[in-house]
Order: sequence, then C-alpha cells, then structure tokens
Amino acid sequence: MHELQAELQRFKRDTQYYEAHREELLTQYPEQWVAVFNQQVVGAAPDFEQLLAMLEQNSIPVERTLIEHVTRKEELLIL
Repeated sequence: MHELQAELQRFKRDTQYYEAHREELLTQYPEQWVAVFNQQVVGAAPDFEQLLAMLEQNSIPVERTLIEHVTRKEELLIL
C-alpha cells in the first residue's frame, strides 16, 4: 500500500511539473508527444508510437510515465 501511495505522489509531481512547464514545452516540443518521469522530460517525438519505442529502449516504465501531446490546439477526446 505504501508503494502505491508513493507512486501516486510521484505521478502527481510529474503532472504538476508538466503544468508548470507547459509553456516552455510548447516552445521546445510543439505538436509533439512528450514523456515526463520523475519531473524530467525523458522523451519527445512527433509520433506516439515512436515515443513509446524510445521510452522502452531507454528502460523508462511506460505505464508509470506521464505522456502528453503538447499542442496549442484545443483537443476534444471522446472516451
């Protein structure tokens, strides 16, 4: 249970990092997929599959990584 709590806190910090740095990420990685892990950008690519391959190659745990599409366009996701 403690590990889960720690992981949720880490993910929350990654989300806060992304929100705090969103503008500079927009400048640096426009229209790209960006991965944040432990409050660091650990990968970026214009293609989602390319980013996943990069993360796996660098042994970054994809299932625990915040992945966002950095864009100025409003995106509507229907789930």
